[in-house]
Amino acid sequence: MNQNGMPVSRYATFRRLLSRLDHGTRIGPERTAEESTVQPVRAMLRGLLSSRRRAHTRRLWARWLEPVMLRDPALLAIAEPLPGCVRVVDTAGWWPALSRRMDDLPATVQSRLDDRLANGALDRVLASAEMAGWAETLRGGSLSVLDAVRTDPTALALFLEEANAHRMRAASALAIPGGVAALRPLDGADVETLTAALRLSDGWRTLGGRAADMEIDELLACVRGALTGGSVAPDAMALFAVAGLYSRRDPLLGAALRALLPLPLVDAAAAWLTAHGNGGKACGERAGDGFAGMPPFGGGQAESLDRGLRDLFEAAMRSGRPVSPADAKRLGRALAGVVDDVPDTPPARR
Repeated sequence: MNQNGMPVSRYATFRRLLSRLDHGTRIGPERTAEESTVQPVRAMLRGLLSSRRRAHTRRLWARWLEPVMLRDPALLAIAEPLPGCVRVVDTAGWWPALSRRMDDLPATVQSRLDDRLANGALDRVLASAEMAGWAETLRGGSLSVLDAVRTDPTALALFLEEANAHRMRAASALAIPGGVAALRPLDGADVETLTAALRLSDGWRTLGGRAADMEIDELLACVRGALTGGSVAPDAMALFAVAGLYSRRDPLLGAALRALLPLPLVDAAAAWLTAHGNGGKACGERAGDGFAGMPPFGGGQAESLDRGLRDLFEAAMRSGRPVSPADAKRLGRALAGVVDDVPDTPPARR
């Protein structure tokens, strides 16, 4: 409070300090001996500008997972593992458990980051070639740890216990439907997903963003382009596509992705979402199995779908019956842009 009893802005002290600086004061590289007097001020300002992002090494490591990470707190309240799902809050558990098992590597990376931050902005430092190399080293170290704990039940149990403890603390600040008590602990299936994501993550560099941020048509075009050009391995593209599917929760998208990527992960994710969202019930109505508060299917559905096919889908949904496998395939292949003029026929007997 100030002398007039009015609340003081949280940045008031910082603003007063800036107002006292000469407008000619340089915050950039030092060039003359006379400028040495501003060095302490420069260091303090850089420290203030970087202080809100203290987990620099974790951030460097987590960038590998960023293209497929999901931020929807409702996904944390689901009582069973979602195939191929990586949530942001999961990294708050994974990183401490991994870093403790990588000897001095995380401390070495943090030391190099601190040295670089003494003379550079955080975003520029993280984007540098040196930090790209350290990020690759952290990825390799993480995979070594994961490969070791996955083959040792005792080590895996200790690893999960530690990861869940850190994750629970981070999740306490989130608006999870049902509260922190509804948070499903990380388990062996999540370890397998993390391992696959880190192993395949190098392929996502060319995709230009996060799957969760893409519109449905944009995601489908991205998947088609990557598969046609061969720039991304199908398994890596499947993880990326599944992240977009969980973000949109559109059954038509699930059918389309199954047509484009007939892989076990995509099949499992699409089937799981269909099983928990069809039959005339919206996800938000299924409080008994962990869906309370989740928006229903169909929000933001893809455009440019043939009107007759959309009518077929909407009629099936109104009837309260799931779309038949044949109709789902027809819808999905049309939305995915897959041309197939030959009707399904059973193979000829020899």
